[in-house]
Amino acid sequence: MKPYRTNRSRAYYRHHRRRAIRRKMNIAKARQWQWNPPIALGKWSKGKIYCSCWMCAVKTKKDGYPHSQFKRLCALQCQLNEYIENN
Repeated sequence: MKPYRTNRSRAYYRHHRRRAIRRKMNIAKARQWQWNPPIALGKWSKGKIYCSCWMCAVKTKKDGYPHSQFKRLCALQCQLNEYIENN
């Protein structure tokens, strides 16, 4: 962490919020998603834009589960096996 903190103005945060909204709206326009700019501009500033293209959608099929999710699935499988054996 920096030895000092910079105080940022409201204008700085407004600028970056608008920049993020503009970027995400351009992605939506390029992919021809349905969007309604006058009503829901704030929705574009929150979170990520999810894509269903072939590069983004098939990660789990191609690469498998992430390690954390794989560990959780193994633990659940062990619990299920113990439950079946005991009953």
